[in-house]
Amino acid sequence: MNGRVCVWINHGQAAREPGKGEITMPDGNRGMDGIPADGQSLKPEELLLKPGRIVHCQTGRMRPSLRRQQIRGGQGVPLRFRPVSMAERSNLWRVTALVYEPLWRKYSTGILTRGAWSLREECDIVTEMLKPVRGASYLDLGCSTGVYSRAVLEREQESGMILVDYSLPMLERARMKTRSDARVVYLQCDAAALPLPANSMDGAVMGGTLNELSEPEQVLSELARVLKKGATAVIMHLVRTGSPALLTRMLSPGGVWIPDEKDADVLFQSAGFDLADSRRAGVMRISRLRAP
Repeated sequence: MNGRVCVWINHGQAAREPGKGEITMPDGNRGMDGIPADGQSLKPEELLLKPGRIVHCQTGRMRPSLRRQQIRGGQGVPLRFRPVSMAERSNLWRVTALVYEPLWRKYSTGILTRGAWSLREECDIVTEMLKPVRGASYLDLGCSTGVYSRAVLEREQESGMILVDYSLPMLERARMKTRSDARVVYLQCDAAALPLPANSMDGAVMGGTLNELSEPEQVLSELARVLKKGATAVIMHLVRTGSPALLTRMLSPGGVWIPDEKDADVLFQSAGFDLADSRRAGVMRISRLRAP
């Protein structure tokens, strides 16, 4: 395992295999509040006691066609998350994780903002909006290789970070790039079914993931659930400006959707967030949201 500590967790009753040091749990349905139906969840303060781990959570999901049945009291059918779009599937490739920062992230900010911001300036805006504090616990949702997490830790070294992504190659790359003494845990799970308690996180960042999600409403609702009341979420996302641009037409077939600013605000509000502030350059917008 090359020194990497991996913990496997499913929702349900925990069981430890003799001599293996890996926690496994059988599948289970989730309650309507997003926590596993048996009440078990991963507490941030306990996760951060042993930083550096990659925790694998095989969460049970409801088929979309059965959600109404679930609301009416039906059992539904648990379904592990499966990437739908090309954008979601490509993030599972190891080569994507390898080239994400040097070939895309290093240049994308300048391209998307038409030269107005660099990646460094983008990260500075994000951390200034978040204003991380000593000892607080923050979520990096759809973290990829952990660009925003490293920026948060650079500003406040004593912050705790929980990096969430469904892509193991991305999490492994993030772990390699993050300093070894940081209070950081890596959580491989479905962002639309977070195995965290409600009202447990002090804040969150998300960089570009929103535009690649096949279920953005569900992911934002989950984010609102796990954040403490009034907590700050800072989300970088792309917005359409004027008539659909060439970039929009190029990205749409791969599953990347780009709403206009009004539609993005409606999406945030439907999940319960208040828009506190935003900054935009080109098609890139950074929104500071307040959790309900």
